[in-house]
This record gives sequence, C-alpha cells and structure tokens, in this order.
Amino acid sequence: MMKNLSRHLSRLLLSIALLLGLLLVFYLSRFLNKSENPIDKQAFQTVGYCNTFKGCQTRVGDGSITLNILPASMPTGQPLAIRAEVSGLAAEKFSMEFVGRDMPMGLMPFNLQKQSGHSSGTDLYTGTGSITFCTTDSKMVWIARLKIETREAVHTVLFELDPIEASS
Repeated sequence: MMKNLSRHLSRLLLSIALLLGLLLVFYLSRFLNKSENPIDKQAFQTVGYCNTFKGCQTRVGDGSITLNILPASMPTGQPLAIRAEVSGLAAEKFSMEFVGRDMPMGLMPFNLQKQSGHSSGTDLYTGTGSITFCTTDSKMVWIARLKIETREAVHTVLFELDPIEASS
C-alpha cells in the first residue's frame, strides 16, 4: 500500500513538473518574441493635409515622410504610382491604403517595396494602388493611410488628399 501511494505521488509530482515546464516554455517564448508582434509595439498616429499636385510631407517621430501620387488628379479606377521617401525611420514593413474620409469604402491595402540605390539617409518605397468609384458621392474626399512598422513601433500616417491643382 505504501508502494502504491509512493508511485501515485511520484506520478503526480512528475505531471506537475511537466506542466510547469510547458508553462515556462510558453511564457519564455512569448517574452522573447514580444518585439516581433506589432500588437505589442507602441503605436503613433500623424495626420496631415496634402495637395497631391504639390506632394505630401510630414514629420513622424524623429523622421519624415514625403509622399507623391501620380497622376496627381487621382482618377478613379486607374493605376496610381505611389512614391514614398522616408528618412529617420528604419521601416521593416510599409503598406498603404486609400480610404474614404466620410464613407469607409472596401479597404485594399498594398505593400510598398523598398528600392535599392537611393540616397543615403533616405529610403525610397514604391508601389501601385488605385481608388474606387463612389456611386453616392462624386466628390469623395480620400485619405492615404500609410502604415510603417519599425522594430520599436507602428506609425500610422493619415494624409487627407486634395487632388485639385492650385492656381499660382
């Protein structure tokens, strides 16, 4: 009887030790991968106005972003060439989407690809996007939403786009 009790106790202790070991591995892996998860990163948001004929520019943390969209008139349903110059931010991932300011439309985010051979201190990202035709509002105000993920933080930059050429 003492042998059975000893055997059951050793199995119980072994089960507890295995459970504690699994919990330790789980929490240790979460701790080590914490900086990899964008949900755990600090989030910052910057908002700015942009006349697409002049280009968009804003400060983001210790850096800056210059955004150009061609054609600047932003015709609906046609490819738009996107060019973003980023300085002072070591972007690991850069994406963008066009959203309606007053009426959220279906989101179609697209990644901007880093280009090599650009001037030192500034990274160039390019891509192609488009805006959709709005059947209820022909004068839709569009927002360019840029999402820049760095090792430390996720920066969201919102530019309210004005595709009207200003008179000189």
